[in-house]
Amino acid sequence: MKFNLSLSYQELCQSTDYDTSLRLENRFFANVIIYFLLAAAVFSTSGSILLLHADTQRVILDGIGLLLFSFAFWLSSKLIRNEKIKMIIFSELLFAVLIYTVLRFYYLIGPAIWTISFLLGVIILIYSKNVMIINFSISNMIAVLYMWYRFENFGKWNNFYIAQTVLLGMMYLAFYIVFIITKSRQKTIYNQYEDLYISEEKMYSTLLSVGDGVITVGMEGNVELINPVAAGLTGWTQDMAKGQPIESVFKIVNEYTREEVKSPIRLVFEMEEIVQLANHTMLISREGIESAIEDTAAPIKNKSGQIIGCILVFRDFSEKKDRQKHIEYLSFHDQLTGLYNRRYFEEEMERIDKKRNLPLTIIYADVNGLKTINDAFGHDKGDLLIQHVADTLKMVCRADDIIARVGGDEFIVLLPQTDTLAADSLVSRIKEKLEQGTIMDIPISVSFGWDTKLDENQSASEVLKNAEDLMYQNKFHSSSNKRNDVITAILNTMQIKWPEEEAHSAGVSKLCEAIAKAYQLSDEKTEELSTLGILHDIGKIAIDINILNKTEKLSDSEWAQIKAHPETGFRLLGSSSQFNKLAQDVLAHHEKWDGTGYPKGLKGAEISWKARVIAVAETYDAMIRARPYRPAFSEMEAIAEIRQNAGTQFDPDIAKVFLEQVIGVSIN
Repeated sequence: MKFNLSLSYQELCQSTDYDTSLRLENRFFANVIIYFLLAAAVFSTSGSILLLHADTQRVILDGIGLLLFSFAFWLSSKLIRNEKIKMIIFSELLFAVLIYTVLRFYYLIGPAIWTISFLLGVIILIYSKNVMIINFSISNMIAVLYMWYRFENFGKWNNFYIAQTVLLGMMYLAFYIVFIITKSRQKTIYNQYEDLYISEEKMYSTLLSVGDGVITVGMEGNVELINPVAAGLTGWTQDMAKGQPIESVFKIVNEYTREEVKSPIRLVFEMEEIVQLANHTMLISREGIESAIEDTAAPIKNKSGQIIGCILVFRDFSEKKDRQKHIEYLSFHDQLTGLYNRRYFEEEMERIDKKRNLPLTIIYADVNGLKTINDAFGHDKGDLLIQHVADTLKMVCRADDIIARVGGDEFIVLLPQTDTLAADSLVSRIKEKLEQGTIMDIPISVSFGWDTKLDENQSASEVLKNAEDLMYQNKFHSSSNKRNDVITAILNTMQIKWPEEEAHSAGVSKLCEAIAKAYQLSDEKTEELSTLGILHDIGKIAIDINILNKTEKLSDSEWAQIKAHPETGFRLLGSSSQFNKLAQDVLAHHEKWDGTGYPKGLKGAEISWKARVIAVAETYDAMIRARPYRPAFSEMEAIAEIRQNAGTQFDPDIAKVFLEQVIGVSIN
């Protein structure tokens, strides 16, 4: 067993917590007592035999007793892990040593026992706990009583003076031990204070710099600290808030009821656990500014678990709350119209499908001609059509009716406590309102179907299906005329948008009619070809007017828009029962006989005959009319172009008939 007093002192001074300090003090104490008892056994045995010529057998037994006590201290220090229990065991062992010394050595050293008690007492008092002080008091009382009992029989006063001299010399060691332990404890306390100070400074700096508002409160409920973020939200500075009741600084109310909300700090003190604010809590600052907040209040506890205060952490929830509301709104609303979406409609239909809401009527509506509007005028105009229909539904329907956009052009209206007769009247009012509006001069048309649930056992889904089927029946009967009306409206719009196109279309129509007569076609075929001349450029409705009127060379993207107009015309006419048989001819009217045209690069007979006729008539009429990017060709120049490109751009036979029988010139 190795004992190094200097090393033990350094370890004691480096300790910064109670448990470590107690462990090191126990080890230090055990080492001192062990060597103290070993030295006492050796010196008492050798001194008693050699100097005092005491009874050898008894002296050796007394020395062995001290050695056993030394071994007991060593064994306890190794086996016992709990430092508090170890300290008590050391106290009891030291108590036993003192009693043993009184009873066994009084005959040799007599009243010198007082000095031994004093030395051990000095060590015990500095290593003091209640149990040790009690043991020390009892052992000294026993020593005094025993000395009074044996004092008159003690006759070895020479031994007393010798022992007293030796023991007084050992007092230096005892005082040195006291000095070491006292110094180490002072150093430990200083280290703990330094660590505590640094920790407090770090904590204080952290509380001041965090991005959330922080307020600390004492047990009396008054503010102790408020960081800059909290100061900004509450309007109270640190100097103003310190010592004020938390309710004065942190004033919160319910967003909807405007009732004052109980302070979470008070709830923490009552419940002794972490508390979070309820939703919809508003903080009212000193200036009366309101902020939506979320917060957490937590108790501050000491080492023994007792609450000594509370910390409140909160943040401005306004922006996050707005985002949440927006996300929630988007999850249940259609972004274009602001109406409810299909998800909300399905949940709401399930919710209101109750007996108390009968009769429950469902209206299914579908916008006619949306695809045609999108193709002709662009999706922004189609969006305007959808928005107009949505606005009309909102305007005519009741506030508690559920209106949802469930598809691109489909709407559903849920009408609780509404019978079929009331639904008929509502649909009539909606139609009347819609007929008052137009999109690009095109009348707005919507097909409706509706059904009513009267029996609570009937499925709402079945009622919805019935309404949808009726809507499609109505749409089928009216869609043909509506689509034809859209085509007529588009032509009217083109004439307003681009007046030159009206003259060009009329000119092409006349040339086509003349070619048809040259081929001796029937009146029906002639009329069809004449109509194709009118409609061949209908796809240009989707082209930006600035591109059509541009005088400079077109860019690649602008030229791509120009080349797309045959496909747009094809889609527009394809949706019309009256004009759909002309759609393929419009699609191919810019194909060339040699296969270099667009959009498909068809060649020769692959191109429809009517499209080949349009190609000749459309090119000739376009050349003899002035364009924004060039002056008009003369008739001779136009004829020369047709003659030159017969067999490459144009069907040579049609070109020949056109020049010889329509224009009246030779092909050669």
